[in-house]
Amino acid sequence: MNTRRSLPVTPEETAPSGCAPSTLFIPNDPFYIEPACRYVAAVASQIGFDAHQAQNIAASLHRTLTTLLRYSFEPNERTSVELVSERIPAGLRLSLRDQGLPLSPADFGSGDAGADHPLYGLKAYFDEVRFHNRGREGKEIVLTKHLPDPSITDGAVDCAWDSREVSDSERTDPHAEIHCTVRRLNPSEAHEVSKAVYKAYGYSYPHDYVYYPEKIAELNRRGDIFSAVAVAENHEIAGHCSLKRWEDNPRIAEIAQGVVKPRFRSQGCFARLTEYLIDAARGQGLTGIFGEAVTTHPYSQKTALQFGLRDCALFLGLIPATADFKGLGGRPGDRGSMLVQFRYLKTPASTPVYSPLSHRTMIAEIFAILEHAPDLRTPPPEAGRPAAAQAAVTVKLSRSLNLARIRIDRYGRNVVELLREQTRALCRQKWDAIHLLLDLSDPATAHFANRFEELGFFFAGVLPCGLPAGDALILQHLNQLAVPYESIQTESEFAGRLAAYVRQCDPSRA
Repeated sequence: MNTRRSLPVTPEETAPSGCAPSTLFIPNDPFYIEPACRYVAAVASQIGFDAHQAQNIAASLHRTLTTLLRYSFEPNERTSVELVSERIPAGLRLSLRDQGLPLSPADFGSGDAGADHPLYGLKAYFDEVRFHNRGREGKEIVLTKHLPDPSITDGAVDCAWDSREVSDSERTDPHAEIHCTVRRLNPSEAHEVSKAVYKAYGYSYPHDYVYYPEKIAELNRRGDIFSAVAVAENHEIAGHCSLKRWEDNPRIAEIAQGVVKPRFRSQGCFARLTEYLIDAARGQGLTGIFGEAVTTHPYSQKTALQFGLRDCALFLGLIPATADFKGLGGRPGDRGSMLVQFRYLKTPASTPVYSPLSHRTMIAEIFAILEHAPDLRTPPPEAGRPAAAQAAVTVKLSRSLNLARIRIDRYGRNVVELLREQTRALCRQKWDAIHLLLDLSDPATAHFANRFEELGFFFAGVLPCGLPAGDALILQHLNQLAVPYESIQTESEFAGRLAAYVRQCDPSRA
């Protein structure tokens, strides 16, 4: 069993004591599992876990390694599992990497894995469990255990330094301009996009398909996404961004999966990608575009504002706590929030807007920021008495974000009870966030929105043209998530007011 530092650093960048990750290479032999687990238990104790917690970590790891060796390799196969132990501000992160038999993401997502499955029981003990297919590099299982009280260790201070930030060999002189050109992705370059995502986020990016070059190429071939790449003068792929039609109304599209390698940041690459995709969207005849900008830093928000996108919604707790924005800040252990920004590319068809009275002023402000004058109307009294007995809803699930999205397709007299049942079921299934899309062109929305808020939903914002019939009012429900509002960073004055309004509406802050 060999041990080494997993990431070398220069003398000028020496990590704080006890913070740098270490790596064990465990041969395909059960003999080495016990000493490896003792080592991890010792690391956990040093970090601040008590003896009982450290032994639980070791016991769970022992079971995982035993079944992983049995599952991944033939008995006499000469190979090993790489075990990385890393102290993080929230506690301990373990990464198990091998080039053995692949695991199916479907197997990972299922809750009925047998006791001989490498992932059996992990979610019952670890706070975060993630699985990554690494292509030719094999697979990776990432296990995170949070300290019960982070204040018992100074790790939050020590580990603010990140050894995975840009190395000296990758740093770009901030005063030296790098010229990059932007063009559509060539399918043969899809693997370079996956590399760019890894450079920027490691394996923490929430949308797993970006780690599968063949999926990136296929999605582009089918027209599900339209990818653009920023190419540096040396022909290196410096960044990527894509245009993705919105599922609930393909007349608008999201500018998504924007990533720039750390050493090419602050050189205008992301701005050029954004400009290119806006022109592409206009060429496709789209009514509008939108983006979801992280609130751990204001940089992507600023770029969107420069190109005319304006703030219209705030989605709380949408980014997994494991997301790693290399070199861009963020508070480990918290689920991050996303600011939605929209721009009309052409004048939309005139549709009525039946806003709930409680949010009428904010909704009017959002449309004013978007430089659009909506047809605001007062609903008739009968709007609260739907003709249909049965409501119709559509539920879409995003496992990568642990997000459930409910769309009200038809109001019925049972709509409140139906939504109550759906929400309870989703919360029992441990979905972290639930979004509710309501059609603002339907008079019933003005009546029922307040009833839905009695179920724990609260204001997120508006997505213009978000539904086939008109604009979407979006309410959100958080499943026992504590939102660190103080860590939300916004670029525009209006975004700051929107965040304050959302916080005011959050029933957990009352």
